[in-house]
Formats: sequence, structure tokens, C-alpha cells
Amino acid sequence: MKEEKNNHCIFVGIGSNIDRVKNIKSCIKLIQSKFEDIKISPVYETRSMGFDGPNFYNLVCSFYTFLDLYNLKKNLNNLELDHGRSLNETKFSSRTLDIDILYYDNLIISNDIIKLPRKEILDYDFVIQPLTDLAPNFIHPEVKIKHKNILEKEDFEKNIIKKIDFIF
Repeated sequence: MKEEKNNHCIFVGIGSNIDRVKNIKSCIKLIQSKFEDIKISPVYETRSMGFDGPNFYNLVCSFYTFLDLYNLKKNLNNLELDHGRSLNETKFSSRTLDIDILYYDNLIISNDIIKLPRKEILDYDFVIQPLTDLAPNFIHPEVKIKHKNILEKEDFEKNIIKKIDFIF
């Protein structure tokens, strides 16, 4: 029997607070070369969280891929490493590049390797705002609420300083 491959809809959060412009531009260029149907949210300047450090640039990117979840995660982790990210970083620290899978289709999963959808979607404005910019009517698979309605609830941590005029 032939294995059927699906084209999966992916949303990733992207952030950087070290060489922000260079790293984000490079990341987006590589994503555009590897995946299909890329959409990019506006970029937001965000206060560093949990530590005293330079502000982050954050955005969300959506695309389609035939990769399974674990190969996608490995590919994105390699992209982070190629941009100078260390595997031994503390949770709240500066990052050359941070890429988090927010959604993989409507998959709900929690194991030692990955948890989806990412809980940060419901916790931080720098995640839900760019998600809403890209897909306001996308329904969060766990809480069954549209992005735009999650954003209206406003019971999340506010770290966005401003929207950045960013040229890719």
C-alpha cells in the first residue's frame, strides 16, 4: 500500500534579540526556499521576558510542508543552530534565533519532544497578535476560539512595544 502524504499547514513563531534584522531576514529567506505558500505577519518589537536583555523582534510565519512533525522540528532546530543558537541556553535568555512551532494543522499533542498547540498562544501578546494578523478566523484546536476572539479577551501578558516597519 502506498503511503499518502499530506500537505500540512504550519504556523511558527520567530524571534531574535541578537542581530535581529540580519537573523530574521536570513531565517525568512531560508523558510521561503524550503516551504510553500509562505505568509508573514508584521514584526513586533517586544520587551525581553524573564531576564534583563535587549528587546526582541517577533513575528509569525505560516507555510505548508509535507514533512512530518518531528522532521519539521528537526529542520527548524537546525535552522536555529545555523544561526548560532546554542543547545544549552537557559529558558529566558538572549537568542540569535528562536523558532517555535505554534500549530501543525489542528494537531493536539503533548510528549517529551513537543507540545502543540503551544501554550504561549494564550499567554503572550507577541504570539497572539501576529497570529491574528495572519489568520484572525483560525480556530485554536484546544480552546475552540478564533484568534481574533482570543486577542479581544486581553487576559495575556503584554510585551509588545510597537510594530516595526520591517522590509524582508
